[in-house]
Order: sequence, then structure tokens, then C-alpha cells
Amino acid sequence: MSDQYPILITSLSSIIAGSLSRLFVHPIDTLKAKLQVQQASLTNQKITIRSTVSKTLAEEGVRGLYRGFFIASAGSAPGVCVYMSAYEFAKKKLLKSEAAQKSTFWAHFCSGIFAETVSCAIFVPIDVVKERLQVQSNLNIYNYKGGIDAFKIILNTEGLRGIYRAYGATVCSFGPFSALYFMFYEKFKYWTVGAQKEISFWPSLLCSAAAGSISSVITNPLDMAKVRMQCVRASQNSEVKLFKYNNMFHGILLIFKNEGFLALFQGSLARILFHTPNVAIMMSTTETIRAFLEKSMQNK
Repeated sequence: MSDQYPILITSLSSIIAGSLSRLFVHPIDTLKAKLQVQQASLTNQKITIRSTVSKTLAEEGVRGLYRGFFIASAGSAPGVCVYMSAYEFAKKKLLKSEAAQKSTFWAHFCSGIFAETVSCAIFVPIDVVKERLQVQSNLNIYNYKGGIDAFKIILNTEGLRGIYRAYGATVCSFGPFSALYFMFYEKFKYWTVGAQKEISFWPSLLCSAAAGSISSVITNPLDMAKVRMQCVRASQNSEVKLFKYNNMFHGILLIFKNEGFLALFQGSLARILFHTPNVAIMMSTTETIRAFLEKSMQNK
């Protein structure tokens, strides 16, 4: 048995895992997006998860927590498939390098960056539509009827640039997250099962949850600027002047300058509550299914 899983097995396993994880964590993702686009200076009140939940349920009902779910779930399967397959491909290549023989740190870190960069070709359009649907009741600058309607309107009014809004910011945000996540996960996995590739469901779930939590906090400022950039129209004629950031780092600087240091971590708890179960379910399910598939194929 080789020390790495075949790409095909990883691809099939991740398709199932990606679809399953989205079902459970989408409401938390919605709350995260809503928290990140709100400005305390404009609402004149403290912004919390509790107040955001109450406001959403009162104004939109439970349906408000699942806005953008259809487009997100439809894109999760192919997106996670490309994501995990790209990671495994890069990891196999990089682990053969001379540097990786001394330390696997950079192999896992760079593989995470590569996986995010490639998969963003699928994830960014889905992310843009999903997040605009999630926060349209907060910003009141567009009124989409659903995912397909939002996609058509954005494409017609803003072109491909609108659909791929903040692509660079997304890579800069999720790239470091993925890099740190896989780096921590692979290290925790090694501490748990050693050099063997198979790990059972619960240990994998715990390793993945810990890695996801740490990575979420570290990269929250990047994600906050990215979300705000994606939720603003590209139209120069728009009267709305919210979040006019030149780039992600300009956005982080303005958030720090205008709203304070703690504002950079607004929504970080919601982000932890989203990413921790999301990556935990995705990775542990992927690990379990691909181990099962490989054994089934070998027994035939």
C-alpha cells in the first residue's frame, strides 16, 4: 500500500464530503458574512452573533440563514473535489523534493496555497453570489430573487469582472487559511497516527477541528476585507460608497484606521464556528470514505 491515496479516490471522496459539510454549516457562514459587512459606527450599537441572529430571524425568518445555500451547495461538490485533488497532487510532487525530506512544513504549506489558487476558479463566482445573497438585507444595494437571478444580473451588469470580484483577495484570504490549515492538520495527524496515511473518523475530526480553529483566527482580517470587497457593486454610478477598498491590504488598513484593531476580528467567532465544523466534517469524511474506497478496490 502506497503512502498516498490515488487522486481519483480523493476526488470521489471529497465530492461527497463537500456536499455533506455545507448542509450543516451554511447558517453559520451567513452569520459570519452579515457580521463582517456591518459597521458599528453606522448602527450605533454593539454587533454580536446574538443580535445578528435575532435580527435575521425577525426580519427574514429561518430562510434568511439559508440564503445562498442552493448556489453554495451546487458548487461545493466540484469545488471541494478540485480543492482536495489539487492539494494531493501538489503534496505528492513536493514531498519528493530534497527539502521535504528534512521538513514537510513547506510542502504542506505550499500545497495548500496551490489548492486554493486552482479551486478559486470555481469557488469565487459561487462565493460572490452566495455572499451577496447572504448580506443583501444588510446592505440594501441589490435585491436578487435567488442564486440564478443574482448570477445573471451580476454577469449582465458587471461582466466577468463582477463574477470574479475580489479573486485576488479571495486567494490572498483563503490561500493562507488553506496553507495553515493543511500544515496544522498534517502535523496533528502525524502526532496522532505517525507516518501511516489512514486515520479513523474521530481522530481526524479532532485534528481537523483544531487546525481549522487556529487558521480561522489568524486569517480573519484577510477574510473580512475580502467579504466586504465582494459585496460591493462594480458600477461606478452606484450611490453607495461603502467599502471602497483599492485592494485587500488597503481594506485592512482602512478597517484598522476607521474602526479599530478589534474590528479586524469582527465575525471571528462566527468564522471559527463555520470553518471548524466545515473542515472537520469535510476532512474526516474524506479520510474515511477514501480509506473505504481503496480497500474496496483492492479486494476486487
